[in-house]
Amino acid sequence: MRERNTRSTMGKHKKHKIILCLLCLFVALPFSSFGQAIYAENQIPARGVSVEYALTIKNPTSHLYDVEIQIKGIRDSSVSVSMPAWSPGMYRVENYARNVQEFRAVNVRNQPLNWEQTDKQTWRIAKPTTDDVNVHYQVFSTLLNDQMADVAPPSIFMYVVGQKHVPCSVKYNVPGGWKTYTGLERKSDRYYASDYDIFIDAPAFLGGEFKVMEFETGGARHHLVFSKPNVSMSAAQVSADIQDIVEAAMAIFGKLPYKQYVFLFKVQPQAANSVEHLNSARITVGENDFVTQASYRQVLSTVAHEFFHLWNVKRIRPAVLGPFDYMREVHTRLLWMSEGITSYYAGLLLARAGIDLPVEYFGRVGARIDSMEHAPGRRAMSAEEASWNTWFRSDNAENTSISYYVKGELIGLLLDVEIRARTKNQKSLDDVMRYLMETYANKGIGFPEDGFLKAIETVAGSDFHEFYHAVAQSHEPLDYNRYLRQAGLTVEVSLQPASIYLGIEFEQGESNLVRIRRVVANSPAERAKLDVGDLLIAMNDERLTFENFRSRLHSHTIGETIKLTVMRGQRLLTTNIIPVEFQEERWQLNENPRPTPEQVQLKNAWLKIRDGSKQGK
Repeated sequence: MRERNTRSTMGKHKKHKIILCLLCLFVALPFSSFGQAIYAENQIPARGVSVEYALTIKNPTSHLYDVEIQIKGIRDSSVSVSMPAWSPGMYRVENYARNVQEFRAVNVRNQPLNWEQTDKQTWRIAKPTTDDVNVHYQVFSTLLNDQMADVAPPSIFMYVVGQKHVPCSVKYNVPGGWKTYTGLERKSDRYYASDYDIFIDAPAFLGGEFKVMEFETGGARHHLVFSKPNVSMSAAQVSADIQDIVEAAMAIFGKLPYKQYVFLFKVQPQAANSVEHLNSARITVGENDFVTQASYRQVLSTVAHEFFHLWNVKRIRPAVLGPFDYMREVHTRLLWMSEGITSYYAGLLLARAGIDLPVEYFGRVGARIDSMEHAPGRRAMSAEEASWNTWFRSDNAENTSISYYVKGELIGLLLDVEIRARTKNQKSLDDVMRYLMETYANKGIGFPEDGFLKAIETVAGSDFHEFYHAVAQSHEPLDYNRYLRQAGLTVEVSLQPASIYLGIEFEQGESNLVRIRRVVANSPAERAKLDVGDLLIAMNDERLTFENFRSRLHSHTIGETIKLTVMRGQRLLTTNIIPVEFQEERWQLNENPRPTPEQVQLKNAWLKIRDGSKQGK
């Protein structure tokens, strides 16, 4: 990892207490109970029912978890258990029951009980009304190997139908020498949760060796757990930077809603999906992501995104996002707010923490704008439609969809500036988030589909219907300059140098060939009848590879007829294509070199800058 060029960190490292944990035989994090009502609907009496889980790992290389559920106190003639079909935060149906095997049920005397599977994910067990039930099954998981278990609870633990509100606990029976890290509270040899929704919202790392760091801030302890103990990094700087992010987020809400937080970093060849949780986050990072400045900044951006989720989504949430219906898709038109505005705050936290200078922050925002304006589906789908449709992806999504992460981030930017401008810097999006926290989250309830708009109008004291329709519900382009000029910013479009152009987007395909991912309308590629999925084999009878495609193309001239050899399915085809000259548009965000005092004041208050030139904390 190169030294960060935005500020000196050596002084900070002396101030921060960085604890490199000596890993003992078994590590337990004494997480405190959840003080506030996370889900008010679950705050009902258990009425004598108890649910206890045990997960046993006998042979890690079998990739099998042995799961036991002890269900006590249900005095009906049957009890049903069900495996979730999806994981909160993932927004796609996975049908985890497909990996269940060796299901059986017995009473407390170990006598078999009859059962039947009533749908794709539910088992109903017949029993005498006075009997308690022990359920046993195995789950196959590729996240279990001889080094560690990357425990994803929704894919492992069934729930008792009708009893998700009941407090539950789990015991992890692991191979000798393995340690446990999780966000659940530990008492003796079990980890406890106030209900099933909170139980499965706590992933765990079980394994032999981890790299562990700690810091304290805001009256809470934070643990950084890396699955690869020898991952290359400057531990002191990573810990200090993440502490800065935590403190920048805490400044918005005034306090941290937990006593302990654990960052679980899964180190693998390349980063993939990361998911937020109630007082933890599971974040994937690449093996070399801490080596270069660009990849390290992306890690910090992901950390900021998942950490801000502990407020926005895990507590501040649309009503359908908790407690959850794990049987089917849960639709909301507000994922652009839940995910996109979280992305907006991720970038803003890096700026407010001093990790990014304002010019760097504006450069990253400009890149988001450029990405949005090059999205083929930007005129076909609104932010609300993208949110609603996240559960099913069109086969033509390349041309008809947008990212609610990207557009939501830009909406958050415009919204924050507009609120500040209308209220003469007295209110901001920070105030909207605090209002939602106080009005809904602190009471354990989600807000209705129109709740976010109403919160904006309440905080700003003015009508935002026109704004909301234009940015979230319309297919029209975002009018960046209408809003951003109030902060002394302008979005400008420049033409890049002319280049040879075919009109395709491509990716690396099998055998290192070029695979066409998208054909641009009214382009040379469309006129040549190229198709999505085509593999480009040769150009003028010279072999093409993913690496040499660009150089081969640029060796030809604009207007020249080029022979392409294409593999389409099992057919080998040839076609002629005539490239044209093309100047790509580049969108960027620029600062006004002569801003007004009002613009300077708004920008400084927004980014938490003490004066016009320095970052302040």
